[in-house]
Amino acid sequence: MNANVNEKWDMEFDVVVVGWGSAGTAAAVTVHDRGAKVLIIEKMPDGGGNTRICGGNIIIPKGREFIEYLDTLSFKTTEREIIETFVEHALKNGDWIREMGGDVQVFTPLEVAYPTMLAGAGFPHVRGAETVVKYNIKGTLQEGKPSQRLWKFLSGLVEKRRIEVLTLTPAKELIPNAQGEVIGVMAEREGKTISIKARRAVILTCGGFENDPMLKWDYMPVKPLMFLGTPGNTGDGIRMAQKIGGDLWHMTRLSCLIGFQAPGFEAAFWVSFLSEGFIFVDKYGRRFVNEAGIEIHEYYRELSHFEVEKMEFPRIPLWAIFDEQTRRRGALSRGTAGYNRDLYTWSLDNSVEIEKGWILKGKTATELASKISVDPRVLEETISRYNQYCQAGKDKDFDRPKEDLRALEPPLYAIQLWPALINTQGGPRRDKESRVLGPEGKPIPRLYAAGELGSIWGFLYQGACNIGEALVFGRIAGRNAAAEKPWS
Repeated sequence: MNANVNEKWDMEFDVVVVGWGSAGTAAAVTVHDRGAKVLIIEKMPDGGGNTRICGGNIIIPKGREFIEYLDTLSFKTTEREIIETFVEHALKNGDWIREMGGDVQVFTPLEVAYPTMLAGAGFPHVRGAETVVKYNIKGTLQEGKPSQRLWKFLSGLVEKRRIEVLTLTPAKELIPNAQGEVIGVMAEREGKTISIKARRAVILTCGGFENDPMLKWDYMPVKPLMFLGTPGNTGDGIRMAQKIGGDLWHMTRLSCLIGFQAPGFEAAFWVSFLSEGFIFVDKYGRRFVNEAGIEIHEYYRELSHFEVEKMEFPRIPLWAIFDEQTRRRGALSRGTAGYNRDLYTWSLDNSVEIEKGWILKGKTATELASKISVDPRVLEETISRYNQYCQAGKDKDFDRPKEDLRALEPPLYAIQLWPALINTQGGPRRDKESRVLGPEGKPIPRLYAAGELGSIWGFLYQGACNIGEALVFGRIAGRNAAAEKPWS
């Protein structure tokens, strides 16, 4: 719709922020602190989105060589000037947090089999990888998980400033005027449609599309995909931006772990192993990867193999096969991150999940094969071959490092795993000033975006950069939106 400037508005603010997570908070706080009146609208009952259920880590690089690292990872899918802008401001993420009254500490991963994958660079061989350092909000686990501390800190900034927030208020449509400037938002509240005037600008920070089945099936390189994050991310900002001529980018990009889809749960449980005693096999019982060498945010790359002859993704779902030592080593899902984190506590030795039938047990490989509908001869040969490699200290098939090899001894266990989205990265294309762009590269006046919606990550993703980006471009969007001259 095109707005008549004389029409009646239900509410008026200088800036309207759509979505209340880390990007929305950084944007709204910046707008407020620059003297403009700001409103946050949020579709869910509470704020936080993926911020409150993620790993909670924030990238604060050691130096500017981080630019070279990210430029390589982007594979020319993001303009270098945008990467340079990100790094320039990411270097100051810690300073901003301290200025806001918080503090940060270097991230130390909890006990996992492969902690370097979590603590350091996801791609350590790339130039500039040594500049990757992850932080989280200072505190102990007794004070909450890193993401809980992060959201307590961020939401506190909004509360202290008494910034108005309307929850259960999904945005439905952006309102442009005859000149194409975005001057407001149509939203739904208590069953009624309301119009909110934005005298200076609108900032979209309403997340990705990991819970929109149609968009996922169209754009994601693996199918089907489960999700780990908030159910609220259904591509709303993408559709709103498209409707007024916004361009899209990075729509096939994602951050993807592996997870177990339990009966009765909307989201999947993130699964990882505390011991080397496990392998992955496809739906036919064949091993297909160095299980210890997968960058945890990039699982989909290993699962995206498509067999034209059978017209299927044979690795979706996969089966993780593990032994008694691994079963007793610790919970397969430890509640570090994910929407289910506060809905269910996984048993420490996985015994409850065995009783539930989530984890299947076999006294032998043959018995286990029958329970997971795999040819017993194939699974037996797969495990025997792997065990021989363990004894020889060399994985001839996939070069799994010697220190990560341990033979599997019966009884054996299996859990079915799926590619599980943390988040998508695609959405409205934006520039280094957080302005949403049209197909010809021109900014749509008075419209900004930040965070997971239209993220700058277009090829490979480095862990902790989504929160880092949300804080950086949230601040940039807030600064520029507050500087807009009111249209009336």
